[in-house]
Amino acid sequence: MSPEEIQGIFFAECDESLQAAEAGLAACQAGTHDAETINAIFRAVHSIKGGAGAFGFEGLQGFTHIFETLLSDVRDGTVPLSARLLDVLLRALDVLSDHVCAARNGGDAPADAAVLAELTAAQARNAGLAAPPSEPEEKDGGDDPFDLDSLLDSLGAELAPAAEWHIHVRPHAGAMANGSEPILLLRELARLGGRCIAADCSHVPPLDLIDWQAGYLGWTFAMPAGVSEAEAREVFDFIGEDCTIALGDGAAMPAPRLAPVQVTSEVAAPVAIAPIAASAPEAAAAAVPAPPAAGQSIRIDLAKLDRLIDTVGELVIAQAMLAQRLTNENVTGIEELGLLETLTRDIQESAMSIRAQPIGSVFSRVPRILRELAATTGKHTRLEVSGESTELDKTVIEKLGEPLTHLIRNAVDHGIESAEERIAAGKPAEGTVSLSAEHRSGRIHIRIADDGKGIDQARVLAKAIEKGIVAPDAQLTREEIDLLIFAPGFSTAQTVSNISGRGVGMDVVRQSVKELGGRIAIESEPGKGTAFVLTLPLTLAISEGMIINVGDQALVVPLASVVESLRPQAGEVRGLGHGQAMLNVRGRFIPVVPLHGFFGAGRQPQSASDGVLIVVETEAAGKAALLVDGISDQRQFVIKSLETHYRSMEGVAGATILGDGQVALILDVDGLVANAVAAGAGIPLEDAA
Repeated sequence: MSPEEIQGIFFAECDESLQAAEAGLAACQAGTHDAETINAIFRAVHSIKGGAGAFGFEGLQGFTHIFETLLSDVRDGTVPLSARLLDVLLRALDVLSDHVCAARNGGDAPADAAVLAELTAAQARNAGLAAPPSEPEEKDGGDDPFDLDSLLDSLGAELAPAAEWHIHVRPHAGAMANGSEPILLLRELARLGGRCIAADCSHVPPLDLIDWQAGYLGWTFAMPAGVSEAEAREVFDFIGEDCTIALGDGAAMPAPRLAPVQVTSEVAAPVAIAPIAASAPEAAAAAVPAPPAAGQSIRIDLAKLDRLIDTVGELVIAQAMLAQRLTNENVTGIEELGLLETLTRDIQESAMSIRAQPIGSVFSRVPRILRELAATTGKHTRLEVSGESTELDKTVIEKLGEPLTHLIRNAVDHGIESAEERIAAGKPAEGTVSLSAEHRSGRIHIRIADDGKGIDQARVLAKAIEKGIVAPDAQLTREEIDLLIFAPGFSTAQTVSNISGRGVGMDVVRQSVKELGGRIAIESEPGKGTAFVLTLPLTLAISEGMIINVGDQALVVPLASVVESLRPQAGEVRGLGHGQAMLNVRGRFIPVVPLHGFFGAGRQPQSASDGVLIVVETEAAGKAALLVDGISDQRQFVIKSLETHYRSMEGVAGATILGDGQVALILDVDGLVANAVAAGAGIPLEDAA
């Protein structure tokens, strides 16, 4: 592994540790925490500190040292966990996140003096201790030369306590090659009160055979009885599989021949530690390797995973082409073909599940956003989260952050009232923002709701007319008025601030959701609150679609947009001016959009009854009916980007390869219908004429 790859693993683990600490502090706020919750927060910060020292990030290491010290006092009960202290810890976690970002991107370290002062003051105020220095007294991983003999002499100078236990440490042969520094482990054990009582040098080769990246030494430490095995084990959280340890009581310590027990931060499961007994038979029993821990995981380069997904997509296409060819040649009854189709689908689903991640990684950013908004607006909100374990494709998750941030900021700035207004309205002074996610009909539904004042539709309509977004005499439904907030340049903010007022936030949300192949809907009730519901595909690589025929062309309509398909009966289609038609769908008229002209597919049917109408749901124009010649199939298709291989085209979301080898365009249903309505293909009416 190169140093860059090792550092990448460190930062990935930093992200995991920050999420774990955020979840733990959230549990503390909710009052659902226990002793293990505090331990988990401490371990998360401690892991970041260990890696920061190994890679020389002194600013990050110094901050985590102070942060960790206070958390240690909280864990030991020296400092009580109060609401005031929780507020300090949450702000410290935000600064820690900024430190990690600065270390990752090579930027300037964040201003942390104020938070450091609060952390040290919390220790002094609650524990009655003198405030520790703002910088750690000892810089782990410094440039000072390491004198092993001096270290062993100093560590072994004290007399052994009356009761103690032993820990045996042995780095693997390639420990230093992965950036590990055993000296840091020794210093941490010494900080816990450990004394180095023996060093195993029996494996050191002759000088001319020494590999500077190899680890040849092992150490035995005598630990005070007051130090638990869990505390000692935390020292090795970051070093992963590069070091083995064994713990045990008594004086019989066959350290040079100890069987290793793996302690690794790469395994998402409890770590088994075999005790070392005093007798030889018991020591031999301890040499039996521990079974693999459940829930093990490995880190894979994302580029490799992307190549796997692309290859699986090509396999899906090849399987469809084979099935089509055999069908054309009237070859039927081949069991192996059905088996191949089943296996292809299983491989595809397994490959997609590898890229799947819990949406909780996106939801975990929200508490910090709410804290920052509370400081800016003075509005305090409580967060309710459900469905955070719901999984979807990593690509979708990566693109959800920006729209989610805009929606949360909009909810607090425009939705949640001030504390005085809420109390006057009979509501709690603290507002509530809720996030939920669930799988439904092969898609994911994300709901962002607040218990604020709801959308003031009269004000929205007046502002839209003022800005020229709609005509003064426009007759709009309640749903259409709500959707005006997504118009470019629309804003009801009285003043421009760093939160809102420029009319770009909600427009960005709409565009981002559209680019993800999803839709966004609004549910609002005056005085009760507003909810935004995002409907998104689970993946951007493979989807379900309806294969339609338009002239001599085959096109794909994403199944997520399709409501129903039908052949209209007499009287169900009404004319509305030259070349315009409306379809009566159970008492509501929707525009008919012929696709032939859009794609140059030749002469379209003389009337709608000569073709098939596909009723689709769009975000901007509501429902519409696409007029096509026929429907040939419904199947999964692999999405290929036109921009990568050609250029962007209006009304086209991408392309795919059908089973017969033909390239078919995937329709951008929202764009097609919006353009057709704007061009006068029909005006949606609420009631039948």
